[in-house]
Amino acid sequence: MAKSQTRPIERELQGLRFRKGISLVNRLNQLGTFYRSRNIDSCFYYGVKAKRLATDLRYQKGQTDADLLIAYVFFKRRLYAESLEILGKILPDYQEANDTEKIIRVYLDMVEVLNKGISDRPKIKSLLQKAIQTGKKLEKDSIMAEVYISYCNRNPNLSIDSINSYLNKSREIASRYKDNAMLIFIRLWEGRLLVLNKKISEALPLAKQLLLDSRRIHNPDLEINSLFLMTGCYEEKPKIALDYLYQAYQVAQKNGNSSIELYILHNALETANQLGDKDEIIKVYSELDKSLTSEWENSRKFMGDYVRYNAIEDDNKLLSAKNARRALWLLIVSSSAVVIVLIIYLIMLRKSKKSKAQIDALNNAANMQIIAMEEAKHQAIREEQQRLGQDLHDGLASSIAAIKHQLEILLMDTHDITLKNKLGILLRETENAYKAARNKSHEWFSSKNHQQEQLFEEQIKLLTDNFLPESRYNKDIHIDDSALTSVDVDTRIALLRIIQEAITNIIKHARASHVGILVYEEEGNLVLTINDDGIGLNEKKSSSKKSTLGLQSIRRRVQSLNGETNIHSNSKGTEITVSIPLV
Repeated sequence: MAKSQTRPIERELQGLRFRKGISLVNRLNQLGTFYRSRNIDSCFYYGVKAKRLATDLRYQKGQTDADLLIAYVFFKRRLYAESLEILGKILPDYQEANDTEKIIRVYLDMVEVLNKGISDRPKIKSLLQKAIQTGKKLEKDSIMAEVYISYCNRNPNLSIDSINSYLNKSREIASRYKDNAMLIFIRLWEGRLLVLNKKISEALPLAKQLLLDSRRIHNPDLEINSLFLMTGCYEEKPKIALDYLYQAYQVAQKNGNSSIELYILHNALETANQLGDKDEIIKVYSELDKSLTSEWENSRKFMGDYVRYNAIEDDNKLLSAKNARRALWLLIVSSSAVVIVLIIYLIMLRKSKKSKAQIDALNNAANMQIIAMEEAKHQAIREEQQRLGQDLHDGLASSIAAIKHQLEILLMDTHDITLKNKLGILLRETENAYKAARNKSHEWFSSKNHQQEQLFEEQIKLLTDNFLPESRYNKDIHIDDSALTSVDVDTRIALLRIIQEAITNIIKHARASHVGILVYEEEGNLVLTINDDGIGLNEKKSSSKKSTLGLQSIRRRVQSLNGETNIHSNSKGTEITVSIPLV
């Protein structure tokens, strides 16, 4: 999915070198449009570049399209008046050209600016109604999905029925054009409605899935909205809600969206006050101060760069030798700075990786200890159940059998018909009690081993579910019911460790999509098979040392159990077979 999102950008970038004149202007504007929801700095760069070239060529449509991008960036930089001024100037151009889709785009951008700036509700509603009416003329009406969503967003007095109606219209259009980003946004709206109705148990899994989906398609706006939905789900748990707000703040920082940064921090401050944690309150205030300072500096630099860029004379194409030398020195200094920053980043990344590895090792050790304790607990329960079954069989069942035998003798010795009938009834009831006691004792004996296998299979599935998500891997897990009958707790834990090592190798190196795990008994041996359809071991030369550490660990564990390990690998995948003798 992420690849499909970046392919249009890659195609446009590759085509730039072959474009000239008007075709190049259109390409630059198209690139700026692709970057609207991804990176506003890139959107501004291509918009200004297209504006200058279109001005040189006196290409009016190219200038208008570039101004639409620049107005959007001004809005994101909180320059609302400047953004609204540009949008007001280009709207007549699109109306004169009868470009219906761009007219609607201008209406939508005006709505966002008015909502963030002066919040003119009547004007906002009027613009959205105009957008809906204008959209009736469209043949390709994909943009209308966004119009209907915006109408829901900017009309707080809409009834639930009206909201659902507009959401359904938006979903139908987005589905028809396979607009995944818009489909996610619609589901976000549904999540908000669930939170408003206090249906948190339904909203939380939806919010988690939407967060994964937005990250998969690399859409920062959707990711921030998903994180806000998560905070709504944890409104009663301010500590968790604050963590999600910090995540949203990091996404906004990476995207260069200063306005949303401040909005998130104000929400984080309210949550920190609700939490009553002084350290968190101080932390948020510190980030607010930095964000405000950074925004002011960026806005000043942003406007200065824009004015200077457009003030360059169109015919000034030759540089003097002095300017060329300055440019060269600037390039050298900039390159040196980039190298230094890269070195610092690599050092920090290395430290981060070491810390992560230590944390992962600690988590793994804790997980295995928990599994061992759970296994010991279940083992004690099973032993008590077996003891009760034995007592039931040897005590109660034996006593009932003796009573049954005495009743049979009495029944044969008596000649009284009435007494004979009563003894017959007692004998049948005694037989039923005997059968019930015997069956229950046998049931407890026979269910012991089944519970062990079921528990072990659940532990394996827990490991695979945590590390091999359904969205990326197909899994095939089979545990033979009778294979683990005589396997002790230590061996079970060792098997879990072996499976964990194999899964770790698959995640890090295999690039697989299918993983199979099989446990069965064969000729007195317990056999474990783990296979994948990845690239194989032979092609992992660059990371061979790291990948073989896990395999060495598997071999050592199997040797400690007096078993054997066989590894078969080629370009079609890898299969690890472990054979452990059963005692």
